[in-house]
Amino acid sequence: MKAALVALAAGAVLAASLAQPAMARERTYFVAADDVIWNYAPSGTNLVNATALPPLSHGQLGWSYHKLLYREYTDATFRALAPLATDHRYLGFLGPLMRAEVGDTIVVVLKNHTKQPLDIAPHGLVVVSAPSKPLAPGGAGTYRWAVTGHAGPGPSDDSSFLWTYTPSNRTSGMMASGLIGPIIVTRRGMARADGSPTDVDREFVIGFREEDESESVTLPESVADTATNPRHVPMKLAAIPFGTNAFVSLNGFEFGNMPMLTLHRGERVRWYLFSSESTFDFHAPTWTGNTVLWNGQRADTIALGVSDRAIADMVPDALGVWKIYCTLNIHLAGGMEARYTVVP
Repeated sequence: MKAALVALAAGAVLAASLAQPAMARERTYFVAADDVIWNYAPSGTNLVNATALPPLSHGQLGWSYHKLLYREYTDATFRALAPLATDHRYLGFLGPLMRAEVGDTIVVVLKNHTKQPLDIAPHGLVVVSAPSKPLAPGGAGTYRWAVTGHAGPGPSDDSSFLWTYTPSNRTSGMMASGLIGPIIVTRRGMARADGSPTDVDREFVIGFREEDESESVTLPESVADTATNPRHVPMKLAAIPFGTNAFVSLNGFEFGNMPMLTLHRGERVRWYLFSSESTFDFHAPTWTGNTVLWNGQRADTIALGVSDRAIADMVPDALGVWKIYCTLNIHLAGGMEARYTVVP
């Protein structure tokens, strides 16, 4: 009888502990908006086919452009960039990956190293506090975002969900400059200490994005700089909308120049995909070699609309080097493809 009472009491304690809400955390990121020269094909070759890049079109500056990027720093002095893990280099020109569990608070200390007034604002999260106006060049400010239940996965979602952060000024010129980054929100009670979902072994965030450099606020800088305009293309040619200075990229990489993604056979892999707000930014992300589960369906190609996001899960079983790409012919011809490898 005594043993039964002890077991009953132990069970009650366990049930009570399981009923307790997860410990809410405050997660702080030190981020600066920097002016960076970005190369869409840094190897100088098509790494998918081991061939030369297409010849430069009339009016195309080249493969490198001035862009404004969110980048993570180690602390509020903003003297040193935060180390970027080798397996995160594929994120390219995306801002730092921010994570949170439902109930957490994200704190962003932002420094403006650019010549443009700007700020940072989340999609899906609640802004608790922020500077009253965009930061002037050289300015700094602190932003607090609450990760409420409305930001977390819904009843039909997986254990995590993708949002993005951008400037609050989302004019075409500002968005074309490159300022965007991912936020992954995990369901309450299903997050590791770092905020990642416990039922996933590996995650990839990929932006299928059209980048029209002719609309960017940094175009005059790119045209004036011989490092980005060695052929001295005049502004009147460079500024033609959706002309030869428009790119279709995966995280800012074209023609297989995204660092190779490495997956292990049998692990649980989650893919977070998103597009931009461009009128023509609709895609058909496709994987060769392996398939995914998306919206409860088995697929090797999924749909991604304008300003859209999609989450797909994969348990890879086919070893080798494969492709992830957009099957829309105009995008594939433009180099919207990357490689991933599955190893034992």
